[in-house]
Amino acid sequence: MPLTASPRAALLAALLLASGCAGGAASSAAATPAAPAPADAAPAVPPIPSLARAYQGSFLVGAATNPAQVLMGDTHELIARQFNVIVADNDMKPLLLNRREGRYEFGMADQVVDWAVKNGIKVRGHCLVWHQQAAPWIFTQDGTPVSREVLIARMRTYIHDVVGHYKGKVWAWDVVNEAFAPGEPGIDTEMGWRRSDWYRIIGPDYIALAFQFAHEADPDALLFYNDYDTESPAKRQLILELVRSLQKKGIRIDGVGHQAHSYLSQPDVADLEATIREVARLGVKNHVTELDVSLRERWGSPVLEATPAVLKRQAERYADLFRMFKRNREAIDAVLIWGISDETAWRKEAQPVLFSEYRPKPAFWAVIEEAAR
Repeated sequence: MPLTASPRAALLAALLLASGCAGGAASSAAATPAAPAPADAAPAVPPIPSLARAYQGSFLVGAATNPAQVLMGDTHELIARQFNVIVADNDMKPLLLNRREGRYEFGMADQVVDWAVKNGIKVRGHCLVWHQQAAPWIFTQDGTPVSREVLIARMRTYIHDVVGHYKGKVWAWDVVNEAFAPGEPGIDTEMGWRRSDWYRIIGPDYIALAFQFAHEADPDALLFYNDYDTESPAKRQLILELVRSLQKKGIRIDGVGHQAHSYLSQPDVADLEATIREVARLGVKNHVTELDVSLRERWGSPVLEATPAVLKRQAERYADLFRMFKRNREAIDAVLIWGISDETAWRKEAQPVLFSEYRPKPAFWAVIEEAAR
């Protein structure tokens, strides 16, 4: 439930005192005393508390962003204050980096990564191997599908080139994204595996090869498998089997990414918690990678009007999720929101994130309140 004015003011003061109003970047406020304000100046409005500092000691808090946001003054100041890990929402996907064989367009992604490194903010790389937004040339040659050997060679070259380019700058990579789709209508699957071009041409060992190549390219980067609906028991089983298989083969996998795209009434937080705990029992990390809470009751239902009552429900949903994340902080290293502000978020029509017009929503305050519990 959102705070009333008086408790919220007290919480704000306490968090600002503890955090110095800083996120990933160090605060310089203490270095230079502020000049006295003119007698007729309006009272200063204190910055809002930092999510990153509020959850310091539990897990990193981050968000998906883009070059425009990290280059604009007001926006990049908000990001630097609020978050200590970021991910490029689109600019590090193969379709944008490598439209033509042998030619890379790193410029936009470099702006995000270089800004983060300069500001002491960690970077998650998303993503190397995916059935969507793949490099358009990678699966065919002169209009026909390439052989298994050719695709493996192309995958290795791409991963080595991209991971090598960001070696020492990207903290963690989503190596493979969304390989499983058990029981999903309209999707071609085999024993729960999505029959993507990667799967059809190489076979299920394409995942092991991708992780092997990523580790070769940067032995210090953390390597993750990332997926949606990880709370589903069927998908949970496939992910756990994948982790065990890679571990048995001696292939490095550091963790599982849970996209956690959510709605007002689903998924069940307890089901996601069960998956997180099962993953942790295998000795690998959990990252929540694409969290949002759409103003819909459930998947496929209409977007609800953003009335105070609906925004309160969204805030309560975020509070429930962060309460669970904090309860499992020994198993979770990072939680990232999939967007900075509603109008630029992936599901912008459903107003799913913590800020609107870069101003905190009730959901923001609910998440801050959970940190103080």
